[in-house]
Amino acid sequence: MKFKIFILILLLSIPCYNFAQRAYEPWYTGPLIASSGSNLDKGLVNIQPYLYFRNTFGEYNKAWGHHSTPSTFTFKAEIDFQAGISRWLDFTFVAQSFYKKKEKKETFAVGDIGAKFGIQLLREKDFTAIPYIRLTIQEVFPTGRYNNLDPNKHVIESTGSGSFETVFNFIVMKTVYWFENHPISFRLNASYTYSTDVTVKNFNTYGGGFGTRGTVSPGDVYAGIFAFEYSLNQKWVLAMDTVYVYAKKTTFRGTPGVDFNGTTASSAQSSSNQTSLAPAIEYNVNANFGVLAGVHFSIRGNNSTKFKSAIISATYTF
Repeated sequence: MKFKIFILILLLSIPCYNFAQRAYEPWYTGPLIASSGSNLDKGLVNIQPYLYFRNTFGEYNKAWGHHSTPSTFTFKAEIDFQAGISRWLDFTFVAQSFYKKKEKKETFAVGDIGAKFGIQLLREKDFTAIPYIRLTIQEVFPTGRYNNLDPNKHVIESTGSGSFETVFNFIVMKTVYWFENHPISFRLNASYTYSTDVTVKNFNTYGGGFGTRGTVSPGDVYAGIFAFEYSLNQKWVLAMDTVYVYAKKTTFRGTPGVDFNGTTASSAQSSSNQTSLAPAIEYNVNANFGVLAGVHFSIRGNNSTKFKSAIISATYTF
């Protein structure tokens, strides 16, 4: 994380003027993961649906090795509604639903919903080192399934955390014009997630078993994302996210219950981390409408899952 911050500061310390004139105003739709450093202007509304096709097929162990697990397919449909409230404030509502399948078992359910405020702290000035700086504060509400899950499907039936999660995200974004015909937009996200305790019974999102009764304390989560978008021309753009996530250990207190083998069940989780990449391509029809498609996959981890995903999105502002 410190290395990524150093790289961004180094980039922004280089003079941001170009050696010729800017050929066009760049249009951007992505990238896939990193949040924007710019609020939506007052009076505007943006709608952005996402479709995720994810296959989880392995686990990284505590020694950084990995092994295969039975494949779990997850389809997630998400929609983000964003509205500009003032010059320095906007609001986003996020809703999602899931379809999951594993070993001929399948389930469909809604997920957790989120409400986010974006606060514009600084606005970019072209051809200078001054970037966009934005702070977002999001509250995630536990509307997804997390408790008293079907013992035969509990791994795929979970679609929520059961916790009220508060997410703080500090964002820096800067577009540079080092090349007349190929502007580059950089983003750096640094986020922190705090989760409230969760009362669990039987099989649950965190594990559990028959007769489990107690309280789970989810670990704090820290994430860093470094992303860029490279304009081939005004309409076509290449994008890349590099994502690092670290989660502190999750603890449990109460009656642990037993699993199918009659051994003591667990609802606790060790600390974990994961690094992933998300390359993508964008097509921008105009300044207000664009589509985005790419892949997202893990490359290393510790006590975390091994996965690969395809992601499709579109965005429209009016």
